[in-house]
Amino acid sequence: MSWIRRRPRATEPPKSRLPDLEFLSLVRDALEEVAPGCTARAELKGNSLLSPQGWAVGVGPAGHEDDRHYDLIAFPNVSIQPDVPCFVDCVVVVTTPRDAAGLWARSAGACMLELLDGHEQLAQHWGPDEGRGVPGWRSITSGVLAYGISDRENLRLQNALLETDVLHEIAHTFTADLESPWFNGVRVFYGGAPGAVEAEVRVNGERHEAASAALAALGLPEPTVFTVARSFTLVLPVDSGQERHEHAAGGCGCDCGGTLDPEHPGFAHTLPHLIAELSPAERAERVATDTGAVMVARGVGNFLKVRLPIRLDDGRTVVHLAWVCLPAEVIEDYTRRVHDGTLEGHRFEGLFCNAIEPWGEELLKAHVLLGGQRVEADGSIRFSEVLDSEHPLLARILRESWPAAFVLGAPDAAPGPYHS
Repeated sequence: MSWIRRRPRATEPPKSRLPDLEFLSLVRDALEEVAPGCTARAELKGNSLLSPQGWAVGVGPAGHEDDRHYDLIAFPNVSIQPDVPCFVDCVVVVTTPRDAAGLWARSAGACMLELLDGHEQLAQHWGPDEGRGVPGWRSITSGVLAYGISDRENLRLQNALLETDVLHEIAHTFTADLESPWFNGVRVFYGGAPGAVEAEVRVNGERHEAASAALAALGLPEPTVFTVARSFTLVLPVDSGQERHEHAAGGCGCDCGGTLDPEHPGFAHTLPHLIAELSPAERAERVATDTGAVMVARGVGNFLKVRLPIRLDDGRTVVHLAWVCLPAEVIEDYTRRVHDGTLEGHRFEGLFCNAIEPWGEELLKAHVLLGGQRVEADGSIRFSEVLDSEHPLLARILRESWPAAFVLGAPDAAPGPYHS
């Protein structure tokens, strides 16, 4: 996949750096150009662009010597707590801030949206054994974007990187340093002015010296006028990678929670039990609202995603991101309090709507007491938490410590004296 967007010739960069939110408004516009409708109801708050679909883009702290750089941090799914998976990419205002925002949106931004959508319309997918992929890994790549003062040189440099299959050629230098179980961001940058060409590879936001040296050694042509080319790729593990990717993107249709972090175990239940029981056609017909945290289905109910903490006997806590059903007036009051800033400390009631292993469906429709959480400085809202229950078993689950092997599903684990 390759393209060069034709834009009017830009003038000089602005004399001063745009405020973060002004630059993010340009990012929002650029993402909308890439995928019309993707930024519907997205809001600018603090230093972030927040989508009701669960993704966010923020501006990181300045880490460069000049004001032309913007470090953008992409969060495909902010509901994964406490360590939200993210990736970093830097863009430089060479011409105008709008052009810089558009470059990010068509590279790293396109990869984020493709991770969420998965239809191979915004970026390309490569398997671990495919020619343009990263050996041993799955990848989502934007292709190569080139820009400079000559369209002919742009195309020449772009084609050179594509024909060389750069990422595949240098993959052996950086794959040992891909540490994220979710996805790793790899940015390839090549070009500059004649006699001052730069070759740089960044892995998860940091310059990778071995990969950069390998890129420089590929013998790519030097531009005759100022021209640069870049590509961005999300590199994902193959082993359980699909589950991790789908949970990070909020697209898993199962109710298992995916792969556990052994230090911070948690399960994300994608759908309330009542919604999961519907056929795809019924689901499409009935679900009127789905923000990732709130779901309203006609004739079924109003659902809110909440945290259910379960203490283990080894000191850890398992967190289930599950769903509760709320009366219409309760969820309306919840929404009002979010906007008014009066949610923290608020108590409200609902019915639990997920089967939680190892206890199973016995917890369905359990009455729960919920506590509203604070709004963070960046405008995000912590999930409300299940505080107590009138249901005897769920009340015990909340109050007692449980054997880790029993709760996490080790083979032949027995609940011992905690079995009800």
